[in-house]
Amino acid sequence: MSSYTIIRSYWAKGVLSCLAALLLWANWQEPNLHDYPAPVSVGALRLAGVQPGAQAAALHARLLQIPGITACTLSADAHALAFTYQPDVITPAQVRQLVARSGQAQEYVAPATPVVGPQCPIPQGYIVALERLRFALNMRRFFVRV
Repeated sequence: MSSYTIIRSYWAKGVLSCLAALLLWANWQEPNLHDYPAPVSVGALRLAGVQPGAQAAALHARLLQIPGITACTLSADAHALAFTYQPDVITPAQVRQLVARSGQAQEYVAPATPVVGPQCPIPQGYIVALERLRFALNMRRFFVRV
């Protein structure tokens, strides 16, 4: 046997064992149920000119009928609107345009929260990519009923 054949044999065994370990890691746990639904984001608007009572209830009902908005909460007394939406279907700018018909709408900017305590040294994008890889290789997800 030549040294090339031996190296190629060990390399093939190493690659196969790495693939087996990767599949074992991906299938070790059941997939999370939150991996199945479409992603949802949260938006908020400041409202001016919306009166409590019938006008606020009509605006709330109209917002719930818009495709892409999954839930909303309207407080006419506090002049605030909070809503959850599917970013693939609708954007906060489109919601602001729809709400602007009923009154003046401005984007709500939350106050900056101070950074307290130690932060994770691994960027969030790396963690999300690793979780997506694990979900893609998980064979148990084909047997989960949602």
